[in-house]
Amino acid sequence: MNAKEFFAALFDLAFERFVTIQLTGLVYALALAVGGIYALFAVVGAFEASAGLGVLTLLVLAPLGFLLYAVAVRVGLEALVSLIRIAENTREIRDALRKEKA
Repeated sequence: MNAKEFFAALFDLAFERFVTIQLTGLVYALALAVGGIYALFAVVGAFEASAGLGVLTLLVLAPLGFLLYAVAVRVGLEALVSLIRIAENTREIRDALRKEKA
């Protein structure tokens, strides 16, 4: 999809075209960046509380939390993309059946 088609789909008030699939990579990258920043703040906060908690957070808690967060975001985005692709395929089937009847 080129830029002109993207913006046409973005401002399609009838919602005939989807832009979500094109934005999914960007949304995932932003979500990972936010998760990484949050993990970094968690590590800094843990070190401020105590050195032992800081080391535990740095080596175990922050990486594990980030991994679980990344998996959850990925699964959610994949589910969303799957629903959109189902809608697109259903529309194609509907249009083909309408052409057959005509």
